[in-house]
Amino acid sequence: MKHAKSIAPLALALLLAGCSQPPEEKRAFEVPGVLCGTKVSPALLSPLLPAGGEKLEAERSAPVGGGMMTCEVAVDGTTALSLGWDWRKAGTSPGKVANDNPYLKLAEQKTPDGRVVYGEQSGAARVTCEPAAAHRRGAYELFATLKVFEGRPDADAVKNLLVAYAKELEVSSEECVRKK
Repeated sequence: MKHAKSIAPLALALLLAGCSQPPEEKRAFEVPGVLCGTKVSPALLSPLLPAGGEKLEAERSAPVGGGMMTCEVAVDGTTALSLGWDWRKAGTSPGKVANDNPYLKLAEQKTPDGRVVYGEQSGAARVTCEPAAAHRRGAYELFATLKVFEGRPDADAVKNLLVAYAKELEVSSEECVRKK
């Protein structure tokens, strides 16, 4: 009986702590499989989006100077992340492309082959356009880019989505594949 009296307050405290947890956020929107005309895996995109929200919108920018395009992904009117592509001078490192926004944490990790540089909030991957001579704009190379603004930072999720997005650009992008 003596032990029961000492356990009762602990049990009550644990019960109350469990009840005071905020409810887990839920999304009212469906995670899309296509963003601005390019296929993306909802399973790879989902970890970078906010945990909750009512509405997801994706808007493609007009290519800037023919050399850059972004797809801004907003949840409830706030930009969560952007995916895109960017033509850069041949020889530009993916790290330079990934870290061009001073307001995001630096992308300091890279894949063993050095083609992808990524961090919690940004990343860039060199896109292989074949045949290279037919698709490069002069002495330029195509890069896939990803920036996480109000989404959920996660270095592994950035890498996974970026690698898949770059592969999709290689086979489907008008920038990389000439339509016949």
